[in-house]
Amino acid sequence: MKPFRRLPRRIRFGLVVVGLNVLIFTLFRFIFWALFRSTAPEAPGSDLLWALYLGLKFDLRLSLLICLPVLALSWIPGLNFVRSSIAKWIWLVYFVAVAAFLILTYFVDLAHYDYLHDRLNASAIDHILSPMIALQLIWETYPVIPGILVLVLLSIGYGWVLNRFAYRELKEAGPPLTTWLKVATVGVALILYGFGIYGKWSRYPLRWSEAYFSTNPFVSALALNPVLFFFDTREYKTAPFDEEVVKKHYGLMADLLGVDNPDPAKLNFSRYLRPKEKLPGRPNIVVILLESFAGFKVGALGNALDPTPHFDSIARNSLFFTNFFVTRPPTARAVFTAMFGIPDINSPHSASRNPLIVRQHTLVNALEGYRKMYFLGGSANWGNIRGILAHNIAGLQIYEEGDFSYSPDDVWGISDLHLFEETNQVLRLQDKPFFALIHTAGNHRPYTIPKDKRGFEEVEVDEVKLKENGFESLKSYNGIRFLDYCLGHFFRLASKEDYFKRTIFCMYADHGTVATQEIPWDKLTLTCHHVPFAIYAPGYFSEGRTIDTTASLVDVLPTVLGLIGIPHLNKTLGRDLLVARPKDKHIALIDSIYTGLLNDEFFLLIDPGEVERLYRYRSDSPLEDVRDQYPERTAEMAQLCQAIRETSKYLLYHNPPANLPAPSE
Repeated sequence: MKPFRRLPRRIRFGLVVVGLNVLIFTLFRFIFWALFRSTAPEAPGSDLLWALYLGLKFDLRLSLLICLPVLALSWIPGLNFVRSSIAKWIWLVYFVAVAAFLILTYFVDLAHYDYLHDRLNASAIDHILSPMIALQLIWETYPVIPGILVLVLLSIGYGWVLNRFAYRELKEAGPPLTTWLKVATVGVALILYGFGIYGKWSRYPLRWSEAYFSTNPFVSALALNPVLFFFDTREYKTAPFDEEVVKKHYGLMADLLGVDNPDPAKLNFSRYLRPKEKLPGRPNIVVILLESFAGFKVGALGNALDPTPHFDSIARNSLFFTNFFVTRPPTARAVFTAMFGIPDINSPHSASRNPLIVRQHTLVNALEGYRKMYFLGGSANWGNIRGILAHNIAGLQIYEEGDFSYSPDDVWGISDLHLFEETNQVLRLQDKPFFALIHTAGNHRPYTIPKDKRGFEEVEVDEVKLKENGFESLKSYNGIRFLDYCLGHFFRLASKEDYFKRTIFCMYADHGTVATQEIPWDKLTLTCHHVPFAIYAPGYFSEGRTIDTTASLVDVLPTVLGLIGIPHLNKTLGRDLLVARPKDKHIALIDSIYTGLLNDEFFLLIDPGEVERLYRYRSDSPLEDVRDQYPERTAEMAQLCQAIRETSKYLLYHNPPANLPAPSE
């Protein structure tokens, strides 16, 4: 104890208080585990241990945050608990009040999980908007009086322990440290304090999404701290959808999607699909997200500077969708939309950042017996992508920064060139069918091109020509050229491997960009949404086909599963693009500053003032508003646009994982 007693008094006091709080929070975590472990009997022991480890880090963060105002403000003379007995009582009252609040929160959390099988979150505020009903429910359901007595006793006991042990450290002291040793000790303590709050040794701090490393809901719940989780969800406490509007448009949406058993009361959107055709064997699937690969910058879609020769060559031998759109930038929304089949119009942030909608059904899980992998040059903590993917895709293996032999080149991690090389090394060793999502990120500012660039050469282009073809700078032009070169390099490597002829490769961009020249689609806000989409399967079809039907990111997985012939349950908005349907049912929703709906002929644009305009966006006069010429079509598209938007917002909160058996014939 002598070395400990030589530490500065505030440090000793803080260590005792933080340790006491962590002990209490850990005790509640084990109570939670004991009460609800029967809900997850199949959870692996390793997952439970990892959840407890993450929970300990969350508990440490909360404990440090509780002590932070005390340690920071105690330097004010009147609040200095080291020297003032009055300050000691002020802070003792603070700690006891906080302890009472936290213990009450844990009690409520246990009741909340018992009732709803969810950890306490900010949506619980909605339950107390009718306080009399809420109070009556609590009174009739839980032992309120004994609970209050226990709360009071625990709070008093906490204050006694704090006074008995933590405040004692303010009285007793060993030989003082030398000045420089004391300065060094305080400096190290501050660094460790900050590190404890940050939570991990990485570019991104510890986030709620890391608790969702398992597809088992109980395991994730065990890792969460209910107090921190409550505040993490405060921005999303009120669901944004209007259920009555969803019901109003249910018939329209059920018909559009081909729902098996329409039920407007239950708002059922499910349909079990049995593709008519089936490719031989069990094809691998590789999905490649091409960062900022805007349609107007692609040679195959008309750019005269030939910036994408490798993609263009692939597109000529692919099912190439030329009228393909993303709903809303940025990248996190594209990942969510493609993987879960719902346009990510979550507000204010991307759906992957919303803790209340982390559980989602995905068609990836229909690939039974497949190994699932996600490759990213940076950290999967970006955008909370780790949580949303790992929690919903069974057995997902994540390869990210730190797992590769290359070091990061910039803020986005290792270069796309090296990412593709590392990915190929993993794929070539697979002994079973696989699904792989490769997430490129380098076609971003600062457009870093690594020194080891495998023969790629940057070129000089006249600034006028760059502007004429939509590029804001020479760096951006060489950036997309390098991404295209990396793509070609990957296919050169892959073509030498056994898996190549047994794989379907899907390529799409996460979003477009603003054009620098005055092109009509830029004035219609479409260049940020229009991107290429290609399905390349050299082992299964040798001739390419250009398809100009309107489509969007929600359609990626249904189309791929339909192509390879895997029966699957679809509960969301994506549809198989290779199934014939009327032209007016080829649609894509866009939603950013403007809301809009596209089909094969018309683009309905609704501005922030709810003014509707209609354009024949593929015609020779794409900027002419033809709303007055087609009033019925305008009304129909406006109704469908509202139906899709409201249904999307509803489904974000009503798309839990499900693997229902195929219905009988």
